Amino acid sequence: MPTYSLDHDAEYWQSPDRFQSMFEQASTIGNRASLFAIGDPNDDDTPMAFILQMEPGFVITRHAHPCDRFETIVRGTLEVDGRTLGPGDVLMHAANELYGPKTAGPDGCITVEVFAKAVGAYERITEQPDGSRKTTNLIDDFQGGFAEQVERFEAIKKAREAGEPNNSHERI
Repeated sequence: MPTYSLDHDAEYWQSPDRFQSMFEQASTIGNRASLFAIGDPNDDDTPMAFILQMEPGFVITRHAHPCDRFETIVRGTLEVDGRTLGPGDVLMHAANELYGPKTAGPDGCITVEVFAKAVGAYERITEQPDGSRKTTNLIDDFQGGFAEQVERFEAIKKAREAGEPNNSHERI
């Protein structure tokens, strides 16, 4: 059974082939991500562990997944529903239950999110202004599923390049 170190192994940030494009695109919004299958990575019923390293101030907007999930904070802090969560704290959500937004703290945040099924790692459900829900397949349309995050990250990046004070912990 292979083992990987977060701080020492480049392989830690690798994912099953069918998810590669999704995780390569994650770097465009200032994050690193990895996915570990708990079984056959090509079977949508296989549970998956998703590791996400978020930049300081990164905001994940309100959304849901089509399966049950739990998430634990490994490093840094994460603000959710007015609470600041730290290492060891856990979030749990049922299939299709909307949650968020979630904001990475001033030092960023690393979480491990376990999805009951692989489909939870790549299908993102968002509520539309009219109250309907939209499901985005992140393998096919990562940018579409994270449009708001892309805009926020670009604003933070431009501010850093312009030499403006680092307010990345603030919501942009």
